[in-house]
Amino acid sequence: MPGAWTIAQRLVEDFHQTAFVHALGGSLRRMAIGYVLVTAIGIVGGMALGRFKLLDEVLGGVAVSIHAIPGAAWVPLAILWFGATERAVIFTILLGATGIVIVHTDSGIKEVAPNILRAAKTMGAKGINLFWHVIVPAAIPRIVDGLRLAWAFGWRALMAGELLTSVAGLGQMLNTVAKARQLDQLLALMLLFAFIGASVDGLIFKRLEQSVRTRWGLA
Repeated sequence: MPGAWTIAQRLVEDFHQTAFVHALGGSLRRMAIGYVLVTAIGIVGGMALGRFKLLDEVLGGVAVSIHAIPGAAWVPLAILWFGATERAVIFTILLGATGIVIVHTDSGIKEVAPNILRAAKTMGAKGINLFWHVIVPAAIPRIVDGLRLAWAFGWRALMAGELLTSVAGLGQMLNTVAKARQLDQLLALMLLFAFIGASVDGLIFKRLEQSVRTRWGLA
């Protein structure tokens, strides 16, 4: 096993290589695109399930099933539909992380405290106004929880997609160094994966979650 200093040196050297920087940028770009789609589809889908009972009864189980399937399991289907391309990787992120946002959004809407609903109705709120101005704001803490988890699920799905496709990215680079048995490079990449994932979670999602929970009186 290479020492920590050796791994750190290798990681620093990687950032001076054009191919590495290009791979890192490609992975982050694909993750950004995929996460935007996950957020939009997940929140809209979860709101639709929470708003319409019939739709929830028909499609609610589908969302849970999608969430239960590991992101890596979608890669073969993505390759079959889109080929070993960037679209396949983004599709893997989408299916690997959208389910958790849908489930959390749906649950947040359904679990709004009854006293909040009674108070809103007493003040005349009903129908679409009740939904948009009372129920959705009350569900935001759960939605944020789902978005935070979706980042972790999507990040893992990204790596799985790049590992099994020919798309230039960190996952493909990890596959290459593993085949070449370059252990120091392999561990350096794994350290980078962990650092990026933890940094985004800690600097963005953890702070956002804490801010929302404090503002909503849950912390």
